[in-house]
Amino acid sequence: MGKIERLALPVAACAVLYWTVVDPNENARAAVMSSVLGYTRMATGWTVWNSGANGERHYGHWLVNVAAGVGTAVHGYRVVQCIFFADPTASALEPTASNIGFVSFGILSLLLLSIGLVMLVNDSLVNHARRLATVDELTGLLARRELLSRGEALIKAARLSRARLSVAVIDLDDFKTINDRYGHPAGDRVLRNFAKEVSRRLGCTDVFGRLGGEEFAIFFPQTASEQAAELIGTIQSSGHREQTREHDPWCTFSAGIDECCVNDTLSELISRADAALYRAKRKGKGRVELAKSDCDVSIA
Repeated sequence: MGKIERLALPVAACAVLYWTVVDPNENARAAVMSSVLGYTRMATGWTVWNSGANGERHYGHWLVNVAAGVGTAVHGYRVVQCIFFADPTASALEPTASNIGFVSFGILSLLLLSIGLVMLVNDSLVNHARRLATVDELTGLLARRELLSRGEALIKAARLSRARLSVAVIDLDDFKTINDRYGHPAGDRVLRNFAKEVSRRLGCTDVFGRLGGEEFAIFFPQTASEQAAELIGTIQSSGHREQTREHDPWCTFSAGIDECCVNDTLSELISRADAALYRAKRKGKGRVELAKSDCDVSIA
């Protein structure tokens, strides 16, 4: 609530009290109350309209704004009528055509406004649930379900276009040690920093997500496994440089990489990359290993 609203509200309350107790005047009291109600309708519509300024205005936005516009017009009409055209001797609540129309349209606009606001709340909850299902809250990367779903789509697309597709499964080395030594908040910062550093080095078509814990995966469309390994090696080298500049601890990481074969399923592709990852772990960590695939024919 702004300064004007904070000042206007007690003034309106005092005016209603004055024309109720000191100098009873139904028309003046109705004009003040309609002014307040009309302003609240207008402010509600304006606020909701601005909340959809990014272009994503759905039915709820339009319904709220139509209802708010109708409510503002109805109460504005009521203010003008009470000030300039009301019969001083008549009651503001007499069942005249004008009063019946005002009450009817006022109730209708309030009902539509309420329905629209409920729709907006529902849209917000649905969007939040959808985001939780697709985006990892800690790192901002794709969540596991969405990552695997996109991986399935990439395999189908690669098979149809006979293009190469590689995947890297990545695991941060000795991550539990960081949590034990520096605490979980420091571990969370390591995960966020890692996600940010890797993301800025990937291409726009690469798909990066978190499988869970300290394990990640990257899909590289139209990329051979050797090229993917070279890029991952570059990221590993940059990690050591980042460690010297940042106060937060930095993990080395190991990666296993494989290239999709003609009849591969997503599970088979990731399993081979995962096996290569654990081979990298056994060989000393902080390294990249290419999978030893039994299939000799790639998609390309």
